[in-house]
Amino acid sequence: MRATPRCCRQEPPIRICRRAARRRSGCAGSGLDGPAPTTSAPSPVDGMTPAAVGIDVGGTKIAGAVVDEDGAIRSAETVATPTQEGDQSAPEALALIDRLARRAAEGGRAVEQAGVGVPEYVTPHGRISSALVLPSLQALPATSGSGLPILIDSDVRCAARAEARLGHGLTLASFLFVIIGTGISSTLVIDGRLWPGHRGEAIALGELPADPALALHPGGPLTVEEQASGRAINDAVEAADASDDQRKAASHRAAIETRAGQIVATALTCAVQLLDPAAVIVGGGLGSSKGDFSQSLSRHYGELIRGRPQPPPLVQAHLGPQAGVIGAGLLALEGKEPGRLSR
Repeated sequence: MRATPRCCRQEPPIRICRRAARRRSGCAGSGLDGPAPTTSAPSPVDGMTPAAVGIDVGGTKIAGAVVDEDGAIRSAETVATPTQEGDQSAPEALALIDRLARRAAEGGRAVEQAGVGVPEYVTPHGRISSALVLPSLQALPATSGSGLPILIDSDVRCAARAEARLGHGLTLASFLFVIIGTGISSTLVIDGRLWPGHRGEAIALGELPADPALALHPGGPLTVEEQASGRAINDAVEAADASDDQRKAASHRAAIETRAGQIVATALTCAVQLLDPAAVIVGGGLGSSKGDFSQSLSRHYGELIRGRPQPPPLVQAHLGPQAGVIGAGLLALEGKEPGRLSR
């Protein structure tokens, strides 16, 4: 029997439980217990369960899922971001939307909109305003090929939306949410509201300057993203070790990830000094990992922030790397403009 290609496998349903709604206006402190399990059944619409398609477009992969109102993932698919012969991420994302919408209908779910998180700047009204990572995304239409309306926001705000709804954000008056993966970006959430900035560009933690003494690529741009993202780490590992000695290669990677963690810790400390959030929540593939990078990030952040009277804790996202696709689905279900959360 031929094995199913990884990019086409459907993940088992993932249930994300949520805490009963509470008033945010009176919340304070930085309690970080995960949400308490509750049960809730979506209201049927014409005999079908309301759902949405969420798409998280990244530099290396495009993740998609059918997302229920309670954040449960009912069907999922991940494909590689097609960039070998020019950026084709937009048509790939559109095709994935329609495939997942068909599966949702077959499973008795009514999908009326799709949400798409992109690694670009997005205005507060949902218009992609940059072409820095995947230029073809600027051609994303207002509807998919099957006529499904599409709402767009930056990937980090989609992930923060999910964490605010279903994760650690439920117990926080404010938090800085940071994605660390192929790229690095951030967004601030205050009293349950995403803060996109005047132009939607308040996401650029990765564009802060990196410490030259820690640079993984001394000859390259000295920004946090160019020196400490997942892509930067992989490039540095390839450049540092061409041998077949696995132990030597592992040692090189550990040292490189440790330096990258220091770079990001320094940037986060600067952001905390400026914004004073109740907590810092880190997500994305690399940010949600348990290896040398995350250990270095946590250790050096703790050392750098120690002098503050009440240093905000640094925690990994409750929803892990799935926050982006869940948040894109919630964006579509809520039908809100980027930067706005229903209360």
